[in-house]
Amino acid sequence: MAKASIPLRAVHRPARRAQRGVVMIVALIALVLLLVAGAAMLRSVDTSSVLVGNLAFRRDLTNRAERAIVRARTALLSGTLSTESLRIADLSSSNYSANKLTDGAGGIPLILTSDTKFSSASMTASNDITEDGVTVRYVIDRQCVSAGTFDASTCQSLESSSDAGGSNWLKKPGGASRPLYRISVRVTGPQNTQAYFQTTYAR
Repeated sequence: MAKASIPLRAVHRPARRAQRGVVMIVALIALVLLLVAGAAMLRSVDTSSVLVGNLAFRRDLTNRAERAIVRARTALLSGTLSTESLRIADLSSSNYSANKLTDGAGGIPLILTSDTKFSSASMTASNDITEDGVTVRYVIDRQCVSAGTFDASTCQSLESSSDAGGSNWLKKPGGASRPLYRISVRVTGPQNTQAYFQTTYAR
């Protein structure tokens, strides 16, 4: 008795070459994505490093400017500008002007932004603080229209307290007026980078 033959259905298998081609394309896409992610991460790290470096540099310049401010205040308190009679006229040896200096951009005195104007005003460069390649220069100007005896009507001033005792927070104005002095500082760092600082002081 003859056996019936059952036809077998042919199974089609994809060629190995086609499989290898697809895997290679996927691997290349993955590599490209990894490269893009790596480049973005490096760029982010570089930007963060630059920002941190700039902040540290700025803080260093601020600390150096504070040294010049302390020196200028010392001159006003107990140094070459400690008495009213010494402050009614210009004193170029102490980088002092008895009247308000002409301001440039940002309210910075032109005499400080320009070395030529600084020299023309006979200011003294020997007062500069130079250290580690950083130069700090300051000028002091009384906030008055003109030199001479202090006059509250032509000078910016601050009223001192009329109270003899009590907390500084509770004292009220009403005493004698004191002229305001502006201290402007220029800090010149490496590669000629510059930063400017200002403060006012009543004396």
